[in-house]
Amino acid sequence: MSDSQRLREYGAAGPVVPDSAADPADPVETAALEASEYTEAATDHTVWSCVGNLTAVRSIRARVREFLERSAPPQSVLDDAELASSELATNALLHSRSGQTGGVMTLFIRSSRDRVRVAVADQGEKHTTAAPTDPARPDNDDYGRGKLIIESCTTRSGEYWTETTHVAWFEIDVNDPDRGAAAE
Repeated sequence: MSDSQRLREYGAAGPVVPDSAADPADPVETAALEASEYTEAATDHTVWSCVGNLTAVRSIRARVREFLERSAPPQSVLDDAELASSELATNALLHSRSGQTGGVMTLFIRSSRDRVRVAVADQGEKHTTAAPTDPARPDNDDYGRGKLIIESCTTRSGEYWTETTHVAWFEIDVNDPDRGAAAE
């Protein structure tokens, strides 16, 4: 295993506990946390990309729950993060090139003791050449609730654009008593 692979595993899984066969000169194998590091806010993160198809939303929802369960936040934080990430992924599929053939979207998750941040990056504005015979989307109540859902179950949310990418994100403060109060 190369040093870079071990460092990536170290960063994702925490310190490597040395075994008796480990080389004591290898800094990756002998890494240990100082006592003061246990009291600092620990941060964990992951990045994952997937094809923008019908299973992407379910996959993103499952990744968010699986990743966050490792840090054992309150159940309401897990549920809200899963719901809000599902909305971000759905919007990326419906409104960007990520939902078109060959599209990709990327999920970013970062968690610490007091905050969860999730972002979904898509491939930017959908380029459509709608034929005149294509029916327009009916103007009904089945659309337009995503942002309201995200705002009701998160502490903060937003979005930003680059030339080729759109990123929508949210944060949930783990101990925020006001989060979700608007939805009640």
